[in-house]
Amino acid sequence: MIGEIDIPKNMHLVEKSDRLEFEYTWFKAKYILSLISSPVFTYFLIQSEFIKGDFYQLTPPVLILIAFGVFIVYYSLAKLLNTTNIHVNNQEIRVYSGPLPFSKNLNLKKSDVKQLYVTQHRIGHRYYVYATTYQINVILSDKNVITLVKGLDTPQQGRFIENKIEDFLNITDIHVEGELDKN
Repeated sequence: MIGEIDIPKNMHLVEKSDRLEFEYTWFKAKYILSLISSPVFTYFLIQSEFIKGDFYQLTPPVLILIAFGVFIVYYSLAKLLNTTNIHVNNQEIRVYSGPLPFSKNLNLKKSDVKQLYVTQHRIGHRYYVYATTYQINVILSDKNVITLVKGLDTPQQGRFIENKIEDFLNITDIHVEGELDKN
């Protein structure tokens, strides 16, 4: 236990007097299934009688299916292999993900950061099924709001990162409209 909050699952923290280094993995076992099934499904769909063309006659539908299959494989690999790293020191906050390029990197000067807060992000699907993730937002000195990190699985991950960064940078935590309840 660090302070009053446990380190959330899939997260690692190195805490030094001059820096914080967070790392969390994106790994979810369900993406192993999509990594395997997407190429198989694409192959059988292209070989079926419903699609004109095949791997020797690359018609537009075949090219679209191949492109979609490649996208699903890349997305699945990113979800299985990537980690997000957040490095905080007395001058800046730096966020980057890898090893596969997937999202943009972010560098913020400490002097530009006024407040951090966690919000819930719900994506609606068919039949009233929702996927819920959490994100950490930053209010900048020019009053703009940007997303520091998104796609967190639990609110505890977001609150943990928010609290550690605010403590390290001596930012007084204030309530922000739309943020998750602190309890």
